Amino acid sequence: PVLSEFSIAGIYVPPFFLYACIALPLYWLLRAAMARGGLLRHVWHPALFEFAVSLALVSLLILVV
Repeated sequence: PVLSEFSIAGIYVPPFFLYACIALPLYWLLRAAMARGGLLRHVWHPALFEFAVSLALVSLLILVV
């Protein structure tokens, strides 16, 4: 089932916003684990890698949920 728009205080919000809000704490945990494990020191562009990981998390949530 595809999520449709939902209302927050009378403002319709797309489902992507919900997925992004769910992915944010997961991303923070994953980012902390990557930094602690030293993975971010081995990538060419850490900010670009982190952005790609956040997009992958949101995409995974959209596909799974």
